[in-house]
Amino acid sequence: MATGQPPKKGEYQKPPQGALRSPCPVLNALSNHGYIPRDGRNIHAADLKAGFAYLGFDPILKNYLVDGAFKVHEDDPKKVTKDTDVLGLRNPGQVDENGIPVLNLDQVGRPNAVEHPCSMTRRDREQGDCVSFDPELMAQLIGAAGTDGHYSMSDIAKYRKLRYAQQKRDNAELKFDVQQHTLACGEIGAFQATFGRGLFYKIPLSYMKAMFVDERLPLKEGWTPRWTWLGFPELAGVMFWIRHYAWPSKEFGVETVDSKKAK
Repeated sequence: MATGQPPKKGEYQKPPQGALRSPCPVLNALSNHGYIPRDGRNIHAADLKAGFAYLGFDPILKNYLVDGAFKVHEDDPKKVTKDTDVLGLRNPGQVDENGIPVLNLDQVGRPNAVEHPCSMTRRDREQGDCVSFDPELMAQLIGAAGTDGHYSMSDIAKYRKLRYAQQKRDNAELKFDVQQHTLACGEIGAFQATFGRGLFYKIPLSYMKAMFVDERLPLKEGWTPRWTWLGFPELAGVMFWIRHYAWPSKEFGVETVDSKKAK
C-alpha cells in the first residue's frame, strides 16, 4: 500500500483517531479491514450484511442479525412495534443524507440491548470501560487455552462459567439472567463456528490473540473464511453445547446433567 493512500477493502489498519468502536471484536475487526466504515460511523445494513457474508454467515442468519440490530431501540417490551425492538440499536430518525437507516459501532454497547455483562475480555458497565478489552482479562483468556494451544468448546464453556463467577464476586450490581447467558453463549458460539478448525471447531491461540488484542482477522495466521455457510441449525448446536456446560446451575436454579453427577 502506497504511503498516503487509503487502505484497500480487506486490508487491516488500526482505527483512525476518533473512530467509534463496539464491545464486539468481530465487528471491530470488520471495521479495521474496511468491510464496514473504518471510522465506525454511518454503517449501512447492506455493508454489515456483506461483512457477515464474508465471514460465512448464511443469508437467513445475517439478515436476522442485521435487520434486528437496525430496528429502533425500545426499552419497554410492551411498547415494541414492527419497527422497534428491545434488541434494536438505532435511535429514532437515525438515517443518512439520503434517508437510509444507519448505525454507529458504539451503539452496539448501548444499555438494555444486546450488550451483556460477564464478557470474555471486557469489564461490566458498572466497573467503568465496557468497550475496550481489559489486559488482565485478556491474559486470563490466553491462559485458558488447552495444552495443545487451541480452545475447544469445553475450554470456552469453562471460561464463560469462570467469568460469571468472577463478575458475581466483583460486581455488586450484576444482573445476568438466563436470556443474557444464552445471548453470550450464542455470540461465542458464532465465534467458535467461524474461526474454529475441524469437526470440533478448535480455535488456535494465535487466532484469539489476533481477534481480541489487535481486532484483526487472523489471515496472517492461516485463517480463511468458511467454505460452507453458517446457519441457525449449526449455530444452535454449538451454542447449546457451550450454554449447557457454562450453565451456572445453582445461581439460575436449574439442575443440569453435570450438577446431578456432582451430587
